[in-house]
Amino acid sequence: MAHRRLAAGVWLGGVVALTSCLPSFARDGARDPGDKASESAARAEDRASKDASKLAEDRAKMDARMAEERTKLDSRAAEGVAKLEADRVKEETKLREEAAKIAEDLAEEQAKIAEDAAEEQAKAAEDAAKDQEDAAEDAAKEASSNSGKGSDDQGSSSAMRSIASEENPEFDAKGFPARRGEIVGLDMSPATRDTLVARGFRIVQETRLPALDAKLTRLGVPRGMPANEALTLVRTLDSKGSYDLAHYYGLNVGVAGVADGSLPARPKSIKGSLRIGMIDTGVSTHPMLKGTTLETRAFLSGGPSPTLHGTAIASLLASNGASRIVSASVFRGTAGEPFTSADALMQALEWMVERDVSVINISLAGPRNTILDALIRRSIKAGHAIVAAAGNGGPAAPPAYPAAVPGVVAVTAVDRQTHVYRYANQGAYISFSAYGVGVPAAAPGGKVSGFTGTSFATPFVAAVLARCATSIKGDALTACIKGMERTARDLGPAGKDEVYGYGLIGG
Repeated sequence: MAHRRLAAGVWLGGVVALTSCLPSFARDGARDPGDKASESAARAEDRASKDASKLAEDRAKMDARMAEERTKLDSRAAEGVAKLEADRVKEETKLREEAAKIAEDLAEEQAKIAEDAAEEQAKAAEDAAKDQEDAAEDAAKEASSNSGKGSDDQGSSSAMRSIASEENPEFDAKGFPARRGEIVGLDMSPATRDTLVARGFRIVQETRLPALDAKLTRLGVPRGMPANEALTLVRTLDSKGSYDLAHYYGLNVGVAGVADGSLPARPKSIKGSLRIGMIDTGVSTHPMLKGTTLETRAFLSGGPSPTLHGTAIASLLASNGASRIVSASVFRGTAGEPFTSADALMQALEWMVERDVSVINISLAGPRNTILDALIRRSIKAGHAIVAAAGNGGPAAPPAYPAAVPGVVAVTAVDRQTHVYRYANQGAYISFSAYGVGVPAAAPGGKVSGFTGTSFATPFVAAVLARCATSIKGDALTACIKGMERTARDLGPAGKDEVYGYGLIGG
């Protein structure tokens, strides 16, 4: 019964609900068509409004993004410009710093150059002053050692007056010949050079001698001015400089170099492997030089080069053990009276030092020359020994040069009975004696003849010294010379004397 009531209720509720809906459906079904159109239009307008609103919203977002991108781009552009500007400033600063550094380095370099030039000039002045001081001391010693020997102060100069006659020489105060119209300067400063040129001197030639750390300048004197007068003027203008005449030097001073006739046999040779330098005439081929290597160079042009004297000297060096000879040819003229000049000797000396020749044989003699003195001293200081002929001017002659330069080993000549050669120079500068009278040496035509003079005594001493000193390093040469002084065969008065020096070498 209860179930029936419930079912009836549900049913009745449904009927009521359905009945309540009917008026709505009835109203919709009865709506005016115009209203429907208005409603559609409204809906369309609403959609259009929404679409427009959305479009405006999208455009606003897009504009905002674009504005944001432009801001970012502008910011990046500004940053780029700022970075470029910073880089430019940095680069300019770097360039300015580099330019300042270059200017600083240049200033330092210029200051260093000026300092070096000042030191070099001061050193040159000091060397020149030392040379002049040494020359004055030597002159005083010469005056003392030559007192009582006679009043002929021309000595060997009288025998040299005829050499280089084809060059029309001038003569110094002692009668020695020199190149006309010319003087020579050593290590002349640019300021002095300009001063002299302004005073009418001209630069004939400038020669650098790097091995001797020197520069030679040949100066042509003003027109009409004697060379002696020009020399006095230059020494006055530059009292600290080194200047002298362009002296000439000869071989046959007195009766030196005279061949005494053919000998029946060649002298015995001492085999060895010595390397010795010689400054002399040229050297020609000869049987006595077989097996000896010659390294030659000429330093004086303009005429025939004689070879008689140099070939004889080279043969004596070879006979005494020289297997290699470094030969500087400095003479020209006739075989009877060859000559050379101071500047040629200086250049030959430079070559010897450059070639590291430990012992240099110079078998010639002539006047003293301030510049040649200075370069010889530099060579000796560098460790090279110079062995030179004492000269053939006679017992009363003044000292011959370069033998008399302090430090040079000066050699006089004796005969087989150890009597001094009668035309040999004498003086305190004589170091040693050696055989130099009738010495067998190479002669023209492959012959062997006897030669006499101090020139032909020097090779014996040079060879002995070269056998002892095979290097220019250290004090080897000095020690060898001291050893020779102790072991030389004493001749004449006991000890060193002005005739024989310390005594005989090679006897």
